[in-house]
Amino acid sequence: MASSYPPASKPIQSLTLHEKLLKIGRNIPCTADVQSGNVHNKCSCLGWKPKINNTGRADLCECGHRVSWHGNNNSSPEELQQRLEIAMNIDKILESKNKLLDFEYEDQEVKNLKRQLISICETSNNPTKRKFTDDTDSSPNRRKMINLEITVADKSAMIEEREGVIAMKILTNDGAIENLRLLTGLKNLIKIQLPNMPPEYITRLVYDKQHYSLSIVKDNNSRVVGGITYRLFPKNKLAEIVFCVGYGSHLMNHLKDHLKENKGIKYLMTYADNHAMGFFKKNGFTTDITLERNLWMGFIKDYDEATIMQAIRIKIDEQKKNTLVYPGLKYFKTNKQPLDPMSIPGISALLTCSSQNSVEESGWTPAMEALARGNKKSIRNIMINITSELKKHPRSWPFRTPVNGDEVPDYYKVIKNPMDLSKIESKVENNCYKSIEEFAHDVRIIFHNCRVYNSEGTVYVKCASGLEKYFDDRLKFYDVPVSAAPIHIYRFV
Repeated sequence: MASSYPPASKPIQSLTLHEKLLKIGRNIPCTADVQSGNVHNKCSCLGWKPKINNTGRADLCECGHRVSWHGNNNSSPEELQQRLEIAMNIDKILESKNKLLDFEYEDQEVKNLKRQLISICETSNNPTKRKFTDDTDSSPNRRKMINLEITVADKSAMIEEREGVIAMKILTNDGAIENLRLLTGLKNLIKIQLPNMPPEYITRLVYDKQHYSLSIVKDNNSRVVGGITYRLFPKNKLAEIVFCVGYGSHLMNHLKDHLKENKGIKYLMTYADNHAMGFFKKNGFTTDITLERNLWMGFIKDYDEATIMQAIRIKIDEQKKNTLVYPGLKYFKTNKQPLDPMSIPGISALLTCSSQNSVEESGWTPAMEALARGNKKSIRNIMINITSELKKHPRSWPFRTPVNGDEVPDYYKVIKNPMDLSKIESKVENNCYKSIEEFAHDVRIIFHNCRVYNSEGTVYVKCASGLEKYFDDRLKFYDVPVSAAPIHIYRFV
């Protein structure tokens, strides 16, 4: 069977469906159930490989299951095409190393692309992850792949760096031939790992003289295997991450250390799509933007269908250096009366000037109590972020602006409480919402109005359902408990 595996050079349009599934399946864990007594587990196979001495079906894997069990292949044509493009890139890497028919071979580049391919499968409409009735995960192979992403890649990177196999290098387009050669290698790597990003856009930013790239090089600085492209805004003490490929957290930690120690950068921001948000959250990024808008709005690049995120670790690490440790309180050993928290060393913002130990301490103030409990400002940031994300969603186009009464003459006769995203955005900017519940109620009025005026099955109702699901997901992402208030129905016939 290996001899009939299609070559990497064969065009996608020439591949049969069976050949497409083979290319995808060799990189995806098997999702078939294996029964051992009364216990059901997932097959431990981590990728399709031809069965030795196979006398049965041609697509049987060594694990005994067909190729269709390797990956979720019941998704949309767009998702299948996206997976296939990544699988083709993996095959090109393998063929360049004469490893195309070696179904056991893996290196760091192949692992990175496999993780990307698996993440697409896990976020599709029919996820390969299955659960028992008690909601526990029943996929041991999935746990293996997640552990590989979090620990093994970073451990191997640390070992390789310690042994001199890889090295970190800051690259920019300064005209030096060696830097241009390595930048070209990084550009090609980004194109492979980010297939949906326009190649011209990647080329322009990687070679731009205002952008820098922290790159991982190996083979005596002859080959780039990972990198982060970023831009500095020194006056704002801000850096923007543009591209990030390969070696995950190990590379990100190097970038934070470099920016903090050598450039005086305190803030690190990026736009992340749904596939990348998990990675950035694990690396200390949050969607709760604390940096003033005038310091980043208009400076960093805005992307459709992506969420702005800010790193919090750079400032936290800086604050840890000035941490003061105080002895435990002895007050309650002899007193039963309440203690004023402002009298506790280490909590007050500034000890009295008469004290010889007058130092700036934790910076805590009573106002922070309100912030910790969720005050207007923190909730307002969440509402701003969610509104922006909703407007960028591809299914929000019918709801971004008010319905044109000239084009739809009877709309305002039927809908007595019209609502749209531009109106909600204006109300957020003008602090009209006293709670997140009021904000969520207005958003749901948009979906309710759509279903009242339009018939079920129309493109507008489908857009409303898709956007409503996305809205619920964003509320969960921000960990915002919202009680769904009933919406009064007014239907005129």
